Amino acid sequence: MKIGLIGNMNNNNFSLMRYFRDLGADAHLLLYSNDGLSSLSHFTPEADTWDLKCWAPFIHQTEIPNAPISAFDFPLSFILGIRARFRSKTTDQDFFPGPVSREEIRNTYGDYDLLIASGSSPAALIRIDRGLDLFYPYSMGVEFLGSYVFTASSRGSWIRRMFGFAIRRQQLKGLLRSKSVIVLDNEVTGLLCSKLGIPNLLLSTPMVYNKENLPLKPITSTQFVAEKAITNADFTVLHHARLMWTHNESYSEEENFLATKNSDWLIHAFSKLLSRLPSLRACLLIVEYGPDVAATKELVRKLGIHENVTWLPVMSRREIMWILSRISVGVGEFMNPSRMIWGGTGWETLAAGKPLLQRNLFNDGEFATMFGYPPPPMLSVRTESDVFEQLLYAAECPEEVAKIGQAACEWFDTYNGIAMAKRWLDVVCSESSTANH
Repeated sequence: MKIGLIGNMNNNNFSLMRYFRDLGADAHLLLYSNDGLSSLSHFTPEADTWDLKCWAPFIHQTEIPNAPISAFDFPLSFILGIRARFRSKTTDQDFFPGPVSREEIRNTYGDYDLLIASGSSPAALIRIDRGLDLFYPYSMGVEFLGSYVFTASSRGSWIRRMFGFAIRRQQLKGLLRSKSVIVLDNEVTGLLCSKLGIPNLLLSTPMVYNKENLPLKPITSTQFVAEKAITNADFTVLHHARLMWTHNESYSEEENFLATKNSDWLIHAFSKLLSRLPSLRACLLIVEYGPDVAATKELVRKLGIHENVTWLPVMSRREIMWILSRISVGVGEFMNPSRMIWGGTGWETLAAGKPLLQRNLFNDGEFATMFGYPPPPMLSVRTESDVFEQLLYAAECPEEVAKIGQAACEWFDTYNGIAMAKRWLDVVCSESSTANH
């Protein structure tokens, strides 16, 4: 069977495609027309491998965007196209999607026996009376249906509300036709799906492919900058998640609670670490990523720790994995919802075999009960003060902490990575087999 993986947010489907092919499946990556553009330029296949030639025959560029316009026929598609073109003239948006015909959708996806996707694909495919074989959201909530980003963007004028309602209805119709829906958490995404009558399965995403060899020496300018900082320090910490911690005025209190990553916890804890261990040659590497870059730089300045902080540009995952292989501690996120599994930065750190500093709001036994396997070894925190305590432990006991990272890599290969990809493949193939009988 020929499997099409639609879209590449977070490089998820490129990882899945490689794992599936390693498992013997005929899997292909079908890129949205706006994949890898603007702020998402690091979510491209070439940004996630040092051996693109090996995978290029199985990567295909489509003309279908991950956008509401793909969900509608004329006249709504025409109106959305005009609106997108106008916004491209008045904002820094460098892409405006045009209308997509039903024939184009059929021609693009018709050769594939099974389709797996995130994004707006459920709403687009329902136009040709086809459901996905597997849908999974690429973030907390469900894109174009119910997430803090979608909810906030749907407020405002009656026109914005009208289009928000229309895409939500179309996305829901498409999701109800999907054979399987995988969610990453029960607290927000699973609850939303259940309220809407969408059956769902809780599984983690095998979003990081760790079966390729890394170059021994730096190649890109970003790698050279990082190597210099790492070489001149005894203790190094990498933060490469979105910087999100200030109050967003366009969000409600609940949306701010769900959206924040409490990135400032790390900055305060690192400053405290430098005060506690003044002789420690420590370096915090921070990627300039997210809405609060400027606010974080100002906080670093106010705390007087700028000499121990190295700022890095937004970079490719292949560069991130190379840098992770050389640092002491990798940082995930400090989000607020209970029983929320870590995101891509956490998976990258675990896959790289480095100790992960991550907020963990699972009570004893809850993780194993929910997922069916134990949680990974990591530097878990629950409160802001825990971040400092774990940094102090990592700085004072480097050999012990390195063993945590090694054990985390073994855990990743056992419960995520290719092992989890096999579970995903079993889900989509079993649903297809059931449907054919």
